[in-house]
Amino acid sequence: MWRIIAFFLILGLIGAALKWIGVALYFIFFYVVLPIIGFSILYVVIRGIYHAFNPEAKRAYLERKAKEAEENRKKKEQEEAEVKAKKEREEAEKRRKEFERQQHRDGDQQATPFTYQIGKHGNESLAIRYGIANQERKVKEYWYHAQGGEQKRNPDRDKVFYEPAGTIRLQKTKKVGEDLYEVLLTNFRDRKARAIIEVGTEYVKTFYPLNDSWFEKHADLEETLKGNNSFTLKELATFHVQKAAR
Repeated sequence: MWRIIAFFLILGLIGAALKWIGVALYFIFFYVVLPIIGFSILYVVIRGIYHAFNPEAKRAYLERKAKEAEENRKKKEQEEAEVKAKKEREEAEKRRKEFERQQHRDGDQQATPFTYQIGKHGNESLAIRYGIANQERKVKEYWYHAQGGEQKRNPDRDKVFYEPAGTIRLQKTKKVGEDLYEVLLTNFRDRKARAIIEVGTEYVKTFYPLNDSWFEKHADLEETLKGNNSFTLKELATFHVQKAAR
């Protein structure tokens, strides 16, 4: 029984809402929209009649409208020209900076360090021949579900680990051969080294020892460790230190 009563109550509420909506729409149309349309039409008619009996006023009106249109066109063209000029200046500045960056990158001698990309072979050669592990610090964040299902982080339980870096910062000091440069390893107390960097690239292919006699003296170390995926960079660098300490 109560369900039937609730059903009719809901129908009554819906009917009342529609009634009030209809009244509101009626008021808006007849007291707001319709007067605006009426006054607009009346204004156009009166202006047309006035211009019919006053050609000078009509001509002045049309000239004023034409002048406004011309001013708007010029203003728009000026704004578009300013936007275009600004974009061209920004692009020119971007090209200038990129040119300077490339000049810095490809110079035989550099006044300041440059950040180059480096891969597996380059990092391994640096570790074996110089005892330097070019690694970057990584953090695996520890997250847990707190009371209520909210996820929270506990920095005290984060795990820190190291991975071979994908970049290395160095400074060329002298060109000593085809794509071969004496460099300073900026992030490693400016240690001296020799690196192969092809002109026009941002990639360190490999590191040569400071003295070519290294290849004869430590041929066994090179043969054993080069391309050996069993060792980390830190372990490869440790082998160098142990060998050099003998």
